[in-house]
Amino acid sequence: ANFARWEPGHGRFPLRYPWKHYLKIGALARQCAYQIEAINGCINSDIQASEEFKSKIEGPCSRMSSECGKALKALATSMKTMTDPSSANPHVENSKAAMKDLKFALKASSMENADFLAIVPVATVGSVLVEITKCIQKISEAVHELSQRAHFSKTVEPTVSPEKPQQQQQLLHRGIVRPVPDTSDDGNSDDVVITIEEITTDSPEKGKPDQHRVLKPGQV
Repeated sequence: ANFARWEPGHGRFPLRYPWKHYLKIGALARQCAYQIEAINGCINSDIQASEEFKSKIEGPCSRMSSECGKALKALATSMKTMTDPSSANPHVENSKAAMKDLKFALKASSMENADFLAIVPVATVGSVLVEITKCIQKISEAVHELSQRAHFSKTVEPTVSPEKPQQQQQLLHRGIVRPVPDTSDDGNSDDVVITIEEITTDSPEKGKPDQHRVLKPGQV
């Protein structure tokens, strides 16, 4: 994107195309990747929190991670196909709702007799998931802004041409070439007859053959 803005306009990338928005989305994507790498280390660690506490936040965390993944996939498809990214909106909204559920679950949890050292890793996972959700919201806003400035299409253009109607018949031709004896005095065979038969794909019946007489160069 740094060098593409210096290129002359071509195809779907006219003059003054918003290449800077790609840099903005790339920076947000790297920030999200850092957060995912951080949460990966927390998940792989040996978490010793109580099962009761983990069960309370397991549902919201699972929904957040699932909806965030679906939103990222929809946004990536939108940028690849240059189509409207509205399909990611439901997943972004669902991730927001799951984030609120996680906050309510943490507030409702009783911390009186809890081991705080054991709770910290679990709480860290939830906290990082919240940051990932917020980052994906920013990515969604940036992709929507890019789609408006770059005039993304509303639907995906078909890459395969539509099939022809079944009523339309496709004609196949089969030719037979055979020599014909010449009636000239010298007895040489100088003429060739080509028989062309017309066959349709809809019916096994053959059409009537059409014979053409081809003369060799020099004949009249």
